[in-house]
Amino acid sequence: MTRHLVRLALALTLVAVGSLFSGVPADAHPSHRTGRFTFMRPDSLGHWQVWVSNADLSAARQLTFENANSGWPVWSPNGKKIAFESDRTDPNPNENPEINDVFTMNPDGSSVTQLTDSLVGPSGDPGWSPDGSLIAFESDAGAYPKNQGIYVMRADGSHVRRLTTLPSPASADGPVGTFDIDGSARFSPDGHQLVFTRLKRGQEGALFTTDLKGHTNQITSYAIGAGDGVWSPHGDRIVFEAHDGNVHVVNSDGKHLRNLTHYAPEQQGGGADPVWSPDGRKILFLQGIVQQQGSPRVLGLAIMRSDGSDRHFIEDYPVESHQPDWCCRWSGRGADRARHPRPGLPWTQAIAG
Repeated sequence: MTRHLVRLALALTLVAVGSLFSGVPADAHPSHRTGRFTFMRPDSLGHWQVWVSNADLSAARQLTFENANSGWPVWSPNGKKIAFESDRTDPNPNENPEINDVFTMNPDGSSVTQLTDSLVGPSGDPGWSPDGSLIAFESDAGAYPKNQGIYVMRADGSHVRRLTTLPSPASADGPVGTFDIDGSARFSPDGHQLVFTRLKRGQEGALFTTDLKGHTNQITSYAIGAGDGVWSPHGDRIVFEAHDGNVHVVNSDGKHLRNLTHYAPEQQGGGADPVWSPDGRKILFLQGIVQQQGSPRVLGLAIMRSDGSDRHFIEDYPVESHQPDWCCRWSGRGADRARHPRPGLPWTQAIAG
């Protein structure tokens, strides 16, 4: 999970170097109670673990407990499964080569199933197709940088196929943080495309899209340092984090880039890890703020409207939680497409090649 934790450290940097929303007490806002959350949170030993909760963070429950890191959880479209990554299969997690795999489990933590067999390389950061038949993930198939890219597989782990390839001869040498990575792949609501992050040297990020045949298209510049892009439920916009510590939104064709948070640069704080509510009216994200001069930074899950207004923590005493996902993203129009995929998109044939 080392390269994945590099991105997590980057997210922490984003909420530190961006700015600060002055913040309204969480109890001044009604909770948005539609659906459920899953997210990752460190345990008392410092290991990342997967949690679930109601959409107001009530009834929060830890699902994974191993002496290992488990995180980047995402709901299946019907809410019956959670896909996540873990290094629990690595016999020597503090030594190279790192071993990291994609798993699924029930929302109560039962029926954990390993889908990938990385052996000598990491696989992680899963994302479901809108009909639940496919899972996208990043991997180097045990040979970085030659085999690093976005892959797709059937939801049972079979029929793995590679979609993207790093464009430049990235080096396998160098310190942690210098890796080139294609990751954070998320399907569009119609299932025809995926948005993913391409990191150069582990620091400069841009959003790209790819279809199921691997045809890629860049939609943001590297200058903005984009990461963790997620499609809106209607597929017309993509929300993402940026190196300036703000949460941005852009049309799916790369036009009309907009800063949603506009944190003041002289203050400490920021936002990262954004995802849409099932109806597209809210955005859930990680917010970091300093509530008073000289006080420690507070990190926790926050909500804002899709235009960036009404930002607030959703608990009175925020707890550091990352990579949230809001169940179930493919509700409404998305659910109709999931039950009745558009003609001409043979899911199993597409993955089988």
